[in-house]
Formats: sequence, C-alpha cells, structure tokens
Amino acid sequence: MLILWCLLLRTMALEVGGHINDRLWQQFWDFVFVVSSFLLAVLFGAAAGNVARGVPIDRSGTFSMAFFTDFNVRGYVGLLDWYTVSVAACAVVLLGAHGATYLTLKTEGPVHDRSAVLCRRLWIAAIPLIFIVSVETLFVRSNLLREGLANPLFWLGMIVVIASVWMLVSGIRRYQEMRIFVGSNSLIIGMLATGGATIYPVMLLSTVSPEYSLRAEQAASSANTLESALFWWPVAFVMAASYFVFISRRYSGKVSVRRDTQGYY
Repeated sequence: MLILWCLLLRTMALEVGGHINDRLWQQFWDFVFVVSSFLLAVLFGAAAGNVARGVPIDRSGTFSMAFFTDFNVRGYVGLLDWYTVSVAACAVVLLGAHGATYLTLKTEGPVHDRSAVLCRRLWIAAIPLIFIVSVETLFVRSNLLREGLANPLFWLGMIVVIASVWMLVSGIRRYQEMRIFVGSNSLIIGMLATGGATIYPVMLLSTVSPEYSLRAEQAASSANTLESALFWWPVAFVMAASYFVFISRRYSGKVSVRRDTQGYY
C-alpha cells in the first residue's frame, strides 16, 4: 500500500503541479514528487533486502511481519533491521546516482551542471555501498556464495557487473555521458540478475527454519498458465520494446528550457 500511494502521488504531482500558475502550488507538488520518489527507493530497497534475508515463514506456510522487532536477521524478524535498512540506503544512493546520470544525459545549462556533479559524487558513494551490502549479504545468508558459484547465470551477471563498473569509471573520467548511462543501466541489470541467480531456487527463505522456505517449484503457476505465458509474454515484450523505441526516438536529445515547456512550469 505504501508503494501504491507513492506511485499515485508521483503521478499526481506531475499532472496537477502545472495546472495553476502559482509558485507556492508548484513548489508543494515538487515537494510531494521528491518525497514520494525518495520513499519509493527506500521501500523497493527494503523489499529487496527482505527477499535476500528471508521472512518468518512458519510451519503453516504463512507469515506476518511488524515494521521492526529487535533489528536482528534471525527468527521472527520485522520489515526493517540493520540489514534491510542498509540495503534500502544503498538503493537510495544507487537510484539517485542513476537518476543524476540520466539528467546529465538529457539536460543542458545549470541543471546539467548540477546533475553532473551529483552523478560523480553519488557514484563514488554507491560503489563502496554495493560492496558493503554484498559482504553483509554473505553474513546474513552464508550459503549464497556457494550456491551462486554453482550457477552459470551468476558468472554471467558478475561479468556484466564488472564491465558496468569499468564503463562507469572510465565514463566519469572522460566525461562521456552516454557511456556512464549505459554503465549505470547495465550495473543495475547485472546486480538484479546476479542476485536472482544466487537465491534461486529458493524464492523466500524462512528465517524461522530453512525447511519452511518457499521454493520455485512450490510458487510456480499451473502448467496451463505457463503454457499460455509462452504465447502472450513474447507478444507483450515486443509491444513494450516497440513503445520504448518509439518514445526514445520521439524524445531523443537534450531537453531545452527555451524549446521544451510544460505548461506553467
């Protein structure tokens, strides 16, 4: 529900912020947009931390969680503990760096200059945070490294991550905006792929007892549903990809304050 409200408020802020030519009105909705975007990064990061750490699934196959309990990562844990909070903080910095990278690529003038400075600073902070969270993850689930090393997709994801870091570092040094942006996208994709390959086939680990964990074969849809997905998923993917290509070409290049306006904004 929190994520849903944040998504709604972001959309509302973009839509109604420019309906009235009043700076107080516009600044209020700018504030709403910033706060809801920040909370989304926190919530998605905390959710990823919960998936990596596990949830308190009991013998009945169900679980319920408070916001926080004793901040430990074992037993009947809460949504927030020292690990999920650190993952959320890493997600905020990582997504902030990604956003600053995109703004640097798409803007000009003072906004571009501020975004370029933020891009460099946030990536300098993000890389060490990613390493710290990775070490914490090995402490929280000590068997993950062994499982990952045995999965070829883990190695593919690691190659993407290493190549992405190289692209980011070299792009920042040479002030190549497109290289930084490609590296930023690739890093996020590589991290998600590596994480998914590492935890598979356990979809949700039980922090109460590993035998209560939810595995992929237990969570899978029926055979008829999976067969239907083989038809509609490629069609939907092609439609989504086509829309992405159209939007990218339609709004290619940098945004100009003199040329591109948004109503009262």
